[in-house]
Amino acid sequence: MTASKPRPDVPAQHVGPLDLVAFTCELAAMVLLGFAGWSLGDGWWRGAVLAVALVAVAVWFWGRWLAPTSPRRVPMPHRLWVKAGFYVVVGVLGTLAGYPVWALLLVAVAVTAAVLRRD
Repeated sequence: MTASKPRPDVPAQHVGPLDLVAFTCELAAMVLLGFAGWSLGDGWWRGAVLAVALVAVAVWFWGRWLAPTSPRRVPMPHRLWVKAGFYVVVGVLGTLAGYPVWALLLVAVAVTAAVLRRD
């Protein structure tokens, strides 16, 4: 096996601390949605189904309109509002499920990172 060499025609992408914070917030949102679905479901199988459904819808939504490689990516500055709305919805579901501190922390950090990154 040979290691792939960087292509000279494609510039290297710089990943900074804010990029890592933003990615961590995306993962934390999926985890919080999973916990919220499990907690809000009535019974273990309904909780599992709701957890999987919430995470699946969030992944679909993010991949369709917010992912950097999406052909339907929402343009700036509207993308900041869509991201903020996404995290607020996740925060509300997390709060309803009994995780208000984690929900508030996620919304605060994620929206701040999105605004500072301006992506």
